[in-house]
Amino acid sequence: MADDDLDSILAQVHASPADVVDLLQVYQGANYAQLWQQHVRLYQTFAKKLIGSSYPTRAFELAREGLAHHVEDPELMYLCALALARGGSISKATEYVAELLKRPALDLHLKVEALSLVGRLDKDRYARTHRRTLKTRFAQESARWYASAHGLCGDSFPGINAATMFLLAGEPAKARALAATVVPQAQVELAQPGRSEDYWLWATLGEAHLILGDMAEADGWYRKAVQGAGSRLGDIASMRRNVRLLSQQTQVSTTIWDLFNVVGTVVVFSGHMLDHPSRAAQQLSPRFPPDPALEHAVSQAIQQDLESLNATIGYCSAACGSDILFAERMLERGAELHIVLPFAKEDHYYTSVDFGLSGMSRWRERCDRVLAQAKEVHYATTEPFLGDHVLFAFVNSFTQGLALTRAAQLGAEPYALAVLDPTAKKFFGGTAYFLEQWTARGHRAQVIDLASLRAHIHRPLQWLSGSPSPPPPTVIPGPVRRVIKTMLFADVKNFSKLREEQAPAFVAQFLDQGARVIRRLTNPPAFCNTWGDGLYLVFNRVTDAADFAIRLLQHIERINWEKLGLPADTTVRMGLHAGPVYPRMDKVINRKNFFGAHVNRAARIEPVTTPGCAFTSEQFAALLAVEPGHDFVCEYVGVERLAKEFDRCPLYRLGRR
Repeated sequence: MADDDLDSILAQVHASPADVVDLLQVYQGANYAQLWQQHVRLYQTFAKKLIGSSYPTRAFELAREGLAHHVEDPELMYLCALALARGGSISKATEYVAELLKRPALDLHLKVEALSLVGRLDKDRYARTHRRTLKTRFAQESARWYASAHGLCGDSFPGINAATMFLLAGEPAKARALAATVVPQAQVELAQPGRSEDYWLWATLGEAHLILGDMAEADGWYRKAVQGAGSRLGDIASMRRNVRLLSQQTQVSTTIWDLFNVVGTVVVFSGHMLDHPSRAAQQLSPRFPPDPALEHAVSQAIQQDLESLNATIGYCSAACGSDILFAERMLERGAELHIVLPFAKEDHYYTSVDFGLSGMSRWRERCDRVLAQAKEVHYATTEPFLGDHVLFAFVNSFTQGLALTRAAQLGAEPYALAVLDPTAKKFFGGTAYFLEQWTARGHRAQVIDLASLRAHIHRPLQWLSGSPSPPPPTVIPGPVRRVIKTMLFADVKNFSKLREEQAPAFVAQFLDQGARVIRRLTNPPAFCNTWGDGLYLVFNRVTDAADFAIRLLQHIERINWEKLGLPADTTVRMGLHAGPVYPRMDKVINRKNFFGAHVNRAARIEPVTTPGCAFTSEQFAALLAVEPGHDFVCEYVGVERLAKEFDRCPLYRLGRR
């Protein structure tokens, strides 16, 4: 392979809109092995791209592989640390970057990056702990690492971070001195080519003036930063989070807080769908008959409430009637819309959109339009309905959890909006059930009274008629119905390196630790199994699974792996997922076991988990978000392609607050 091949590959990595994982698969074939061994830039470039594309685990594995061919390359060591930090493995990231900083004559740029990364890791520790003494210590350490980086380069980024962390550490004089230095530095950077409209630099100037106590200047720069960020609500929320941190130690004016109102609220929605023809056949009273006047009244009421709530982000399903009306109104507002489907799309159409009726084709078309225009379409499960009504309750919890998670990310207020007929019969998984689950956990809600809107239409309402076509063909698995469970898979990295004589000691350490943790659980798993270094556990509740995962990680960290003849960086990794599975007596092991696609999903998450961490699916993270009274937290990592090309999945790192 010639250098021309190297340049061509690197150009594709930098410029191609294609998935970096696809490119990596193409160029990791045997034909390119010599090129990888000769050119460290391949490992460096792909690892950077993987980190930037939210594939931290892949980036770590690739950079670590590169170190085997390009021994102790400093940039690869830094990329290992950065990938681990992005994946949430603070302790392992710290080990890599500490080793890197021991190097003599380290490149200046890389040293600045490494020092800033250590500062960022201590800043993460500060954010995760609630103990005042620890917070102060982490803030002090973070500030000093950032200050060291700033002293070497004079860039505003480590400077403003150092100033903020000094203020949080209770050292205001140092904070103000640094902030005063950062102001001219940021202004010089704004004058550099291509940076005059950099809203992060404007936010840096706002933050610096806030530390200096100059509210008027801070207001002006934050105003420019918020306007420059436009619809990037996540970036605006990041600015607001820093302001919220600073407000712990300094006064923040009302006008500055008001600038961030653009973030608005996150609204999760539920409402009655149009009445199925069977309601008339069963002589049930109308709830939401498909009458144009009633549809218009509901749509108007939704619009008014969205305006009063300042809704900028919305979560809903896509059933005919209320859901689609909500989705259309959110899109009209230019808001961020997330649609959550309960199961396979064709089954959703039949049960909740067109009922298999040609006369409902207009609603199917409207459903397709909002699905196409939504920012993201989530599936509680992609499997068929199969008559399992528990899936409607599952999608309720999933949707609420997604909304709560997004609100927490932005620091926004979460609200529920419901279109409800208070006189209608309640159904498991229906709108009344949705509302009860939400308000029981202390969250706020607004209700549009559908019965009242009906009463204001002074004429007989139109009814839907016709005979539905047969439902979509599915294989009904007999009387067995799915139940919602949480699955956990765990294994030990480096297990394959064990020699035969080391196996008994390994089992005594790892599996005995797992058994010890299980015995101490208040709510033990519904099912346990092991093979080699693997654990498979099924829990009734996400909080019980989270409790086990965190406890096991803590126990494993205390094992001295080198005494077992294994590398010092040996550790456990875990994948967790919640979803509908089939319970069945397993006659081979003579115990109730659990089966289905969602067991497989949990198994596929574990291999792409950063070593030393527990990664979860968004279903697990969402269900954990709706559970009250615990101290677990799921932090977004990125979208990973799961093992064995199973699927692409948004992943979260499980931890404690």
